[in-house]
Amino acid sequence: MSVMPTAELTRFRHDLRRGLGSALLTLQASASPEQYTDAVRWACLNVTTYDFQSEGSRGWYLHQAATLTGQAPAIESDVRKQFATSSPDGHRFEQLGGILLHYALDGSNTARQALWDRYADLMARLTRTIRRDGWWQAMTTLEGLALDLVAIDGWPAAKTAVLGFGNALALARPDAEHERWQYFPDWFDSEVKEQFGETDAHQNLVGDSSEAARVYAATAATYRTRPWAAGKKTPVPAPAVTSLKDVVEQARHGDGTTWSIRSTARKLVRDQNTAHAEAVAHLGMAETDPALKAEILWPFRKWPFPLPDDTLTDLVDTDHEALRQIVRSILGQRVAEWKRSHALHLLDQDEQPDEALDLLMASYQPEDEATVDAAIRRIPLRGNEWHSAFLRLTDLLKPEDRPVTTSVLAYIYRETLCSNCRVRTVKLMHDKHVLPAEIIEQCRWDSNDHIRDLAEQWTAG
Repeated sequence: MSVMPTAELTRFRHDLRRGLGSALLTLQASASPEQYTDAVRWACLNVTTYDFQSEGSRGWYLHQAATLTGQAPAIESDVRKQFATSSPDGHRFEQLGGILLHYALDGSNTARQALWDRYADLMARLTRTIRRDGWWQAMTTLEGLALDLVAIDGWPAAKTAVLGFGNALALARPDAEHERWQYFPDWFDSEVKEQFGETDAHQNLVGDSSEAARVYAATAATYRTRPWAAGKKTPVPAPAVTSLKDVVEQARHGDGTTWSIRSTARKLVRDQNTAHAEAVAHLGMAETDPALKAEILWPFRKWPFPLPDDTLTDLVDTDHEALRQIVRSILGQRVAEWKRSHALHLLDQDEQPDEALDLLMASYQPEDEATVDAAIRRIPLRGNEWHSAFLRLTDLLKPEDRPVTTSVLAYIYRETLCSNCRVRTVKLMHDKHVLPAEIIEQCRWDSNDHIRDLAEQWTAG
């Protein structure tokens, strides 16, 4: 067996860590895919997803990679061992479970049993929690695991979980601090009813006269009829401007939080009352504390600023980071040549590139593309600066009258660690007619299921 060049393995690890389809295509094309086994095993056992909560599990993708190495049983064994001891409170548990789910769907009885074993562990933990009137942050983890088992074993798994939850719920004491309905697995219940149909799910339980089934049904009814579940919430009127002044003074004297300023200001600005927006803007400009000023002006990042730009000009380079970010975002909403010149200067100097792109937003000209491209490529991929800059760039280039002639979007596609950013990028590339067939093919094997769906649409069309 020939030794793989270091550069080739480095590129594979780069692509695999990002969840790019090119990693799976490399395995498919390799004459010796087993040489990539260690890299795939490491990716399976370590969470590389940038934002697991929003991006979700890479179970399908990593199972595909493990299978393509030709070493799937050995990798599965390592995943099962890690899963058996992994804390249910972390994303690693979800990743390992997602990989085992796809092993099980592919016919592995050992993977299926590993999932059932952890389900039993977690259901026992829920039972102990309810018995002692405690609270458990990993409840949704148990619900997700139960739904994975439903995906494998269908209705029998759903019924087993319903009765398991029912037995646990039956232990809630009438005088407990946490009422029984607070433990109800709403996500699990909703997904099961959507999958099997509410009527069919009910009919499948009718013949079960157990206490567990009765308690589950009764708790579900209570959960659905709790006071705030019925109908829409009554609209809350916007606060008076004096309320904003009050919370600013409270924060100034340490009696409140800056978050309350932002929240109150946002409610005033978003009610589309011009007088309210102007009052908030004037209050913000009159404030001398930069931290408080930033919180008051924060809503104008998303809503139009009602005062002239020159009221903010002196703050465009303020040393206060939060205030500077907000001011540049506000100023970027309206066209001015000085804003364009200053933003391009910041990009040339590699100073706050994400803020520079905000300032450039409305004033961008097609001839600025080369400067923007070069600045984006100079941003280090360690830390988080790249993430906000990549997002700003896709916003900057989105308008129809802004052509894309460089490969900057392809660069972001390859380099971003966030698959949600990759979704935005490939959609923009498609809209701008700069999405090559090679990348569309890679998208068919991407770790992000939305990207895979888009690729199928584009190839089918």
